[in-house]
Amino acid sequence: MANAKKEAVRQTTKQTGTLPGGGVFELWKVFDAELVASTGTVESIVEASALNLGFLIAEFRNFGLYVTATSVSGTADVKVEIQQSWDDTAANYIEPAVGSVVVASLATETPAIYSLSPAPMPYLRLQVTGVAANPADSVVTAYLWMQS
Repeated sequence: MANAKKEAVRQTTKQTGTLPGGGVFELWKVFDAELVASTGTVESIVEASALNLGFLIAEFRNFGLYVTATSVSGTADVKVEIQQSWDDTAANYIEPAVGSVVVASLATETPAIYSLSPAPMPYLRLQVTGVAANPADSVVTAYLWMQS
């Protein structure tokens, strides 16, 4: 397993993070053409310094993921999962017993949108793993939506 080469980038500002009638939201670009070579695994990071590995999700209720995987040499095929932790320490991130697999085989190179159902833990990160026939030049781009 390896951390993503690029850290997540917030797409919303704090000023635009308030919904009419109350509530907040955040949109993050989690992966930006991140290489997932063959059967390799990549885990999202919030900060490249590794001070913040995952997203603090405690105040959010609704979650969505927009994801696309592409390859020049073939058809990308990746598995996308969520991992959660109670303390944002790398060793404590694991897949929840229920709802960890977002998609077992994303083998289409068109964007897809999924609902996420995290367990009641405060931190979340994404893990992408190449499936058996995944080409070595596959890249993944993903956006995480969180709303209270």
